[in-house]
Amino acid sequence: MDLSGSQIGGRIKRLRKKRGWTLRELSGRAHVSTATLSKIENAQVAASFDTLVKVAQGLNVSFDSLLEVSETPRSGGRLVVTGAGETVHFATSMYEYEVHSVELRRKQMIPLIMKIKARSLDDITNWSSHPGEEFIYITRGAVRLHTEFYTPVELQRGESAYIDSEMEHAFVSIGDGEAEIISMCVTSQTTQAFFAAAGMPEPRDPPQARPTTD
Repeated sequence: MDLSGSQIGGRIKRLRKKRGWTLRELSGRAHVSTATLSKIENAQVAASFDTLVKVAQGLNVSFDSLLEVSETPRSGGRLVVTGAGETVHFATSMYEYEVHSVELRRKQMIPLIMKIKARSLDDITNWSSHPGEEFIYITRGAVRLHTEFYTPVELQRGESAYIDSEMEHAFVSIGDGEAEIISMCVTSQTTQAFFAAAGMPEPRDPPQARPTTD
């Protein structure tokens, strides 16, 4: 299922108005600028994955609910199969996203297939940054991973990286052909929703020092 910018923007606008919030109020809760929210709601710009995660947090809904996909009822064991052509697809000028397992709202991971359209940093209109952690696996082509604190890393097919996704990051396709990656994102928003739905306290790890660069 392909989602247009107007469909995503319309969904955000309806959820915002349902709460009686102005753009400024949602901006403060989502940490996304009022101007950007206005452009997304009016389909003037395409929303990236990390922006949608922030907006979902601001609205206190799951990421998948912004995609307007019906939810699979929660039970003791869950299984959902995403067939070929059954993903939810949206795109920006930098990346194309295919979201899997969208029927499961209360889950700890957001599984994505990403096609990297950006060919240089000049093509990156904004760097990604969203709460949580992210596992990246290269399935086709080669990618240069740029991050806020580290020297860029080149990843070939079959290689992977695991990052703090709150750290600003960007993907650039290098070499011949189009690059494609699997991205598994864990966000605080999806984790909190999962444990809240289960009536369980969220586990907390002891504080750890942030890694430093060489």
